[in-house]
Amino acid sequence: MRDSDTWRSDHLLKRGFIGFCLICMVASSIQFIPVQYIHSNISNFRNWSLTIEFFGAYIVMLNFAVYAYRRYSNGNLFKILSLKDYQLTAFATVLSFLIAQAYIFMFSIFFQNRFSIEAIHFSKDLYDNNWSLTLLIIGFVFLSPIIEELVFRAYFLDVAFPDKWRWLGEIFSAIFYGLFHMRYHNLYSFIFFAQYGFWMAWLYNQTRNVKSTILMHMVLNAVTISIIGYYYYH
Repeated sequence: MRDSDTWRSDHLLKRGFIGFCLICMVASSIQFIPVQYIHSNISNFRNWSLTIEFFGAYIVMLNFAVYAYRRYSNGNLFKILSLKDYQLTAFATVLSFLIAQAYIFMFSIFFQNRFSIEAIHFSKDLYDNNWSLTLLIIGFVFLSPIIEELVFRAYFLDVAFPDKWRWLGEIFSAIFYGLFHMRYHNLYSFIFFAQYGFWMAWLYNQTRNVKSTILMHMVLNAVTISIIGYYYYH
């Protein structure tokens, strides 16, 4: 889509409706519902059916996100990451993580109560079951970052904001990402996640490659799920 077409009324309604559907799709977290009903490691019909539902939901969500991006944006999903892209990705990942840890530390000092790691709302039961844990890792670390970055960064920044206003997209992307995750805890979690959203949006604007933000998101989610596991068992 040409930059001059961004705010044409005939495109605005279509893009807005598609964007609304994408956000509702991601916010529903419907793909994780089957995982919560797996209570054993036994290879039976129930567990295999729930696993198929899990991957089926991801297939539908991923195809919709890719269709929306390719239909309403002129971005290239197959663009290869350059050395500079990797460097920027490493910079944004490390910096956002350090800011998050500093935020938790300052919060614990001034409010005498640390930011609850349970804000993620992953039940310990999911970690006690190898079958559900495997699906959780596949979904949370690998698949969800792809879908969320296609929606919150690639679609949102490319389709909603012309080039001269992309900096504003970073702010709105941070707000939306913080609000999306705020359901896990409270206002403090909004700030915690919003800064991640800002840096991922900044990274996307710098590289114009959704693979960079997907990689960043995967690394952060892998660290998160590891920290939660450590918290549960230590």
